[in-house]
Amino acid sequence: MASAKPDFALPPQTVLHARYLLGDTLGGGALGITYRAVQLDAPARGRVVAVKEFFPRALAVRAADGSVQPMPKGAADFALYCAQFVHGYRVLRAKANCPALVPLLDLFEQNGTAYVVMAYIEGETLLQRVKAHGAIPPRALMRPFLHDLAALHRRQIIHRAIMPENILLRGENPPMLLDFGGARPDSDGPLTRCASLRGWGCFPPEQTCQGKQGSWTDVYALCATMYYALTASRMPDAMMRLCAEKSGKDDPLVPIRTLCPKLPRKQADALMAGLSLDSAARPADFAALESALYGSKIPHFAFCIPNWCARK
Repeated sequence: MASAKPDFALPPQTVLHARYLLGDTLGGGALGITYRAVQLDAPARGRVVAVKEFFPRALAVRAADGSVQPMPKGAADFALYCAQFVHGYRVLRAKANCPALVPLLDLFEQNGTAYVVMAYIEGETLLQRVKAHGAIPPRALMRPFLHDLAALHRRQIIHRAIMPENILLRGENPPMLLDFGGARPDSDGPLTRCASLRGWGCFPPEQTCQGKQGSWTDVYALCATMYYALTASRMPDAMMRLCAEKSGKDDPLVPIRTLCPKLPRKQADALMAGLSLDSAARPADFAALESALYGSKIPHFAFCIPNWCARK
């Protein structure tokens, strides 16, 4: 479903990369704009695709010629995040074969920024669903989606951008994960330079300040996303939680069973463990989180840590 056209979006009928004819705007967030487009060249002429443009509004503006121009004070950060955006998608095209990911078709640079082309799939985001209809019932926790996501960590990929606006719901089919510009197997760079990139309180402390990132980083983000889905309440920012902890105040995170009393205690405990500020107290990866949520005999504080991303 198309959304209202942002005033900084490229106009319909724009041709990118001599291959893609842009149509309406599908959505826009802190990191960019997604367009519906039609492929112009063979062998897939006429195929409808989704084109995402890297355009962090906190760091850049649209010039009259359609190019994306970094703001003077944001030029270095724009270059850094754009490079990470490109690298993340390249890593996934090369390494990931995960049914929970929307297929990636193309990647190119133009207009002073980067674009990624994805398969166009009908649906609505988790954010749209909760805003329109409220919290989802506990029984709607999607085990097939979590099971599919475990393939990312088996391939040593950390997504780093899981949040309600990046999960696509598809009716009776398992959800799919969008926006892979942060996915990469390395780099522990913090997001403190651009607060708009933190998103929904879903990023753990190691992402908002310098810290060791790994599969447990995605676990926090997914648990925060599930918290939002089950309660329709946004998570408090990790830095706010850290400040409260250091000053001896109560954690501003309301226990999930307070807001969603029908959630089984075992699942509530697993989600709250995944939201621990201490990364060592979280399930180590998506497979461990699945076990904690759905009936493993292994205590959820004693998961094996993958060798490829051992916490230090």
